[in-house]
Amino acid sequence: MSETPSGGGAAAPGAAEAWDEIEFPIARVRELFVTLGKALRAVQLYDENNPVYQRFVQALADAFRELWAEVDVLPVAVEEERLLVGGEEVHRAEKRGDSLAFLFYKDGVRRLTFRPGIEGDELIRFLGVLQRARNLRPEGDDLLTILWEEDFQFFEYQYVDMLAEGVSLPEAGPPETRGDPAQALEELKEEIEESAEAAAGEGAPPPQTVNQDDFNPTLYSLDPREKEQIRLEVEREMRRDLRADVLSALFDRLEEPERPERQSQILRVLRTLLPNLLSRGAIGPTAGVVEELERLRHTPGMFDAERSAEVDAILEALSSAETIEELVRALRDGTVRAAPEVLGRLLRHLRGGALGILLRASETVDDAPTQETLRQAVQSIAQQNPDAVLALLENADPLVIAGAARLAGQMKMAQGAEKLARLMRHPEPDVRVAAIEAAAALESETAAAGLVEALGDPDREVRILAARTVGALRY
Repeated sequence: MSETPSGGGAAAPGAAEAWDEIEFPIARVRELFVTLGKALRAVQLYDENNPVYQRFVQALADAFRELWAEVDVLPVAVEEERLLVGGEEVHRAEKRGDSLAFLFYKDGVRRLTFRPGIEGDELIRFLGVLQRARNLRPEGDDLLTILWEEDFQFFEYQYVDMLAEGVSLPEAGPPETRGDPAQALEELKEEIEESAEAAAGEGAPPPQTVNQDDFNPTLYSLDPREKEQIRLEVEREMRRDLRADVLSALFDRLEEPERPERQSQILRVLRTLLPNLLSRGAIGPTAGVVEELERLRHTPGMFDAERSAEVDAILEALSSAETIEELVRALRDGTVRAAPEVLGRLLRHLRGGALGILLRASETVDDAPTQETLRQAVQSIAQQNPDAVLALLENADPLVIAGAARLAGQMKMAQGAEKLARLMRHPEPDVRVAAIEAAAALESETAAAGLVEALGDPDREVRILAARTVGALRY
């Protein structure tokens, strides 16, 4: 087997023998290759300007610098399933897809040499080569071609001719020996036998001949364990929630305040996506998106004023009457089903525009757990939007007015006392009852003044409640 050196020049003669005398820090080298694997995965998943990508690449550069403080060269022997330094194993992967050793070995690379300087500008190019090598197609370039094109200065490699590895081919004889084919074949057999006898007499192994086994493609075959692993990976991929992965990738790129234009582009995508998720009944994913938007909106320095306004617009659109009416209708008829805790995660982030519809739904829905969830959501939205509660005191729907009156009392909204006093003269008895209950909670003279008039209410229940409230307030 002949080795061909390449990549920034070959090692000097006798270098391998000199390397055998070096005591390499094996633990640090193993850690270096672990860091290299993490950096390569970051290259696969993230853009170059992503903080996660930059953190792993910087960690790899630091690992090289720490190693150069102890040695000035890192020679690595490449075997099919592992990498060796100084005869010690420093890298082995469970799966060939994650194996750096197999990545080099399958294209004939048998030795790698890293030198000080690789941690600089060449490091990004080196990671890019490994990434390209993992995605190579059979009809395209191989790893050796890519390495040759890059012309590294601080990384060297030695490779073998894959077809000629371990095979000795007979040389052609001179033209004058050619004659009768049968005679030539007989002479060739005699020469081979004589060579074998001479080699056996000297204790040397017999010469190798070319046979079908020399071209056995076992290098690329899969053993049963690898086949089972591939089957499991395919099943996992088929079950994978691709939507969650896409959303995670979008939010990774949304967390880049230095690129506001791209933030706006992603926010436009999310604004279109949220109604679609709701219409499909995907309450959990919708709640996850809304929670993440709220988190980012309250993260200092994440959004400028324009991007914050865009996030507010998304949440306002999601809280619109049309959207919430459709959601409530789907919950009531069973088209959409969601656990109360999941539904609550979404509803508590809605804005004041959703309050009236949720108030009415909380009074009319039949399912007790859903009704309690709606009421909790109403409380949460009302706490954040007190002006919306006051506005609902003038709503045309008696159910909504009654619910808003109770909220005003529970929240001790003294600024609503005058409106509550007027509601004690509302045509609907339920609204008058709710107004009296709210006045009792407020203990405000403005609201309590309407109680005297309520003592003469035509409805017996209203009169009794008004009398009890006047007595309780000692008005």
